[in-house]
Order: sequence, then structure tokens, then C-alpha cells
Amino acid sequence: MELSVAANWDMELLEGLADIPEVTSIYAKLPFDLIGGGRAGIVVPSVDREQAEVYIRAAHEQGLSFCYLINAPCLGNLEQTREGREQILAFIRQLVDMGVDSVSIANLAVVTLVRRNFPNLPIRGSVLSWPTNLPRLKYQESMGVDPLIIPYSEFNRDFTMLPKIRDGLSCGMQLFVNVSCIYNCHYLAEHASSVGHASQVLQGNRQASAFLDVYLWQCTRRRLLQPELFLMSRWIRPEDLHVYEAMGYDEFKIIDRSRSTGWLLRATKAYADRCYEGNLLDILSLEMLGDPVGFHQDIEDQTRERMRHYGTEERQLMLRMLKLRRRLLDLDVCIDNGELGDFLEGFRQRKCAETYCDDCRYCHQYAQRAVRIDRTGADILARDIGELLDDFLNLQPGA
Repeated sequence: MELSVAANWDMELLEGLADIPEVTSIYAKLPFDLIGGGRAGIVVPSVDREQAEVYIRAAHEQGLSFCYLINAPCLGNLEQTREGREQILAFIRQLVDMGVDSVSIANLAVVTLVRRNFPNLPIRGSVLSWPTNLPRLKYQESMGVDPLIIPYSEFNRDFTMLPKIRDGLSCGMQLFVNVSCIYNCHYLAEHASSVGHASQVLQGNRQASAFLDVYLWQCTRRRLLQPELFLMSRWIRPEDLHVYEAMGYDEFKIIDRSRSTGWLLRATKAYADRCYEGNLLDILSLEMLGDPVGFHQDIEDQTRERMRHYGTEERQLMLRMLKLRRRLLDLDVCIDNGELGDFLEGFRQRKCAETYCDDCRYCHQYAQRAVRIDRTGADILARDIGELLDDFLNLQPGA
């Protein structure tokens, strides 16, 4: 088994990972850069290029390879102009000079550009390139993308397709293990584009404006109202890794770059040990729920710093958001791993892509005994999130 772990630019994380031999690589990116990535710049730890270069060298000293993420799916057509392509190639040259071992790219036009101009730079896949069926996976393999990142929502619990994918492709493959996006999320494409732009360097002198991440808040509200969604998410329990290894998958990816060092080490150790007793929210990445000290301390500080440039109404709205986020982190939610010993097995008899969840209700039944949540508190928070989103959508331009 090989583990690839999200990095938060903390040297103590590297020291801790050095004690877990299954970890072979880490991945991260600058909060803001030319191309952008899969997290908004204000929800990941702050670091500059010089600090990043030092960190990459330290990772190499620990025997870890470093993958730099440039996986925003939309570049605002930067790749469509000669000047834009020259900027992209200059940026890639900077990454090579920093010592990165590979890059993860979502935009396939950028994959082609990088492959042509940096033929020896390994390119790793991204779920944000939407390789959601066999032909798309095969095409990316033909482009030299290796390993491919298998889309979790489509395939993590599809035991018909997983063997076909492994048998039909010769490149390496990674599976996300602790991602908790809602199954077949309605906002997946919009959210990916949104956070991609929110991690790109601002062009010109555009005025800073509030970034509420309405997609994330909508999904959080849905989970509060429908606890079965916690179980529908396509995460993999540490105890179930052997199921995937038996099909030929031995590379697994652990998120999240917004997390604290203690949280990342706890999650990594759980998967390396193939066992975790207790609340799965201790190791599954939910950006609004779970361990209140599991998030990197930079996040709220960065948000407050940016708020100084907002208008009065925007600033008040963001203060409400921060208070609501703290209340969410205080909410008592538990996914009891002890109740899920045979949960995955039920998906061998089910074709989720061909079934309406409300007709099946398999996850609903397990949620009744495995998901414990303060029902009153969850309902109040769901109401308050709805009011926050309504007020954000009604915010007057320039307020």
C-alpha cells in the first residue's frame, strides 16, 4: 500500500509522516497562483514561494516526493491565448526550479501544453478533469497522465466497474479514501470552477469581495437535514482497504490541505493501520463539521484579514458566516465506525447509478443506527444557514 497525503506546509507534518512508511508522497500548492486548484486560497494555510521551496527540499530529505496541484478546471480562457500559454509555461518552469516532482492537472489543454514543453515532468491526474467513464480514463492514459485519480463519486463503491477499470488500463491509479463530497453532488462542476477561480492570482485591480462558498454551505445544510447523506458519500473505511487491494488498487490519497497537522497524522495513521475505532468524522474530511481543532489555524485569520477590504454589509455577512461555522464545529455529530462493519458489502448487490436512493434506502437504514446527531441543533443550524444564503444572494452590489 502507498499513501499520498495532503500537506499543510508544516514541518512537523513531515516529521510525523516519516514514521509512517506507507506514505510515499505529499501534495500541496500555493494558496494563490496563476492556474489555481481545488481549494479556495483563503481556506488553506498561507505560504510564499520561498517557503514552499524550503518545504519541498525538506520533503525530499524525508524520502517523500512532492506533487504540486494546478488542478483548477477553468482558467478563464488563459490557455486560449498565446500570451496566456507563455505565462503558463513560465509558471511551470518556476515549479520545476522549485523542485516539484510532479504536477496534478485538471484542464486537459494544459496537460497537452505541459506534456509538449516539459516531456520529462510527470503529470498526475485529477478528478476535476471528469474522467467519469472508461473512454475518458483511457484517453487520459494515452496523454501520459499517470497515475489517474479515479473519480470517487462514480466508482468508489461500484464493484462492477472497478475491476474493469483496473484490468483495462496499465497506468497507476489512486483512490481517494476520506473524501466526503455528497454522492453525485448537484454542484460538483460549479463548485470546482468556483474554488479554482478563488485560488487564482487576481488579474488587474479588481476589488476584493466576499467569498462565502455558497455550494459548500448548501451541501452542509443538506447533510444536517438528511443524515443519510453522510453514509452515501463515497469514502472508504480503513478496515475496507483490503477490498480494493484485492482488485489491484494499492495507491490511496488522503485529503485535506486545510487540516491541522494533528488531524492529518491521525487520518494517515488510521489508513496505514487499516483500523479506526470511534467516530469516522475524526478522519473523514468535512469542511464544516467534525473535530473543531482539526482545521489549520490560518483559515479564520486569513478570512478576517480579507474582510478589512469589504464593504460594511459584506463584512457583517462574513462575520455571521464565521460565527455560524463555529457553531457547526460545536455540533455533536458521530458516524460510529463500529456499526459499519458490513456496510460496504451491501454495495456489491446494488447498482447505485441505476437506482433512486429514496427507493433503495439502504444508506437510510444504516444511518439510523450509525449516525448520531443533535437533531434539534441540526435543524436550527440548517435554518440559519438558509437565512445566511438568502441574505448573501440578496446582497446589493457595492454594499
